[in-house]
Amino acid sequence: MAKIIFKRGDETFDINMPEGARVVHAAHKLKLPEIPADCRGQCQCGTCHVHVDPLWLDKITPMDLDSMELFLLERSKNYDEKYSRLSCEIYITEKLDGLTLNLVDDNIKK
Repeated sequence: MAKIIFKRGDETFDINMPEGARVVHAAHKLKLPEIPADCRGQCQCGTCHVHVDPLWLDKITPMDLDSMELFLLERSKNYDEKYSRLSCEIYITEKLDGLTLNLVDDNIKK
């Protein structure tokens, strides 16, 4: 199990998730509106965009630069070359216990 932490400004949301699950599933269980995951975690829509906390950048698996993930992120209004990831592409491992992700408002319906 690993604790996954999402931050929205000063608010914090956390959940324990089993190894092998994807971070997008943690967001779904927490019902976070910033992560609708319209494609249900299939890396087809880009609606599970998060910013990885700087302390965790070297602990997650790097993004494949030829991937659909990068294609989708580059079209996101809050894309940050250093911190942006799709939560459907981050698999939970025990070494990610405490992983902290900042929510972005790309997908909030206003």
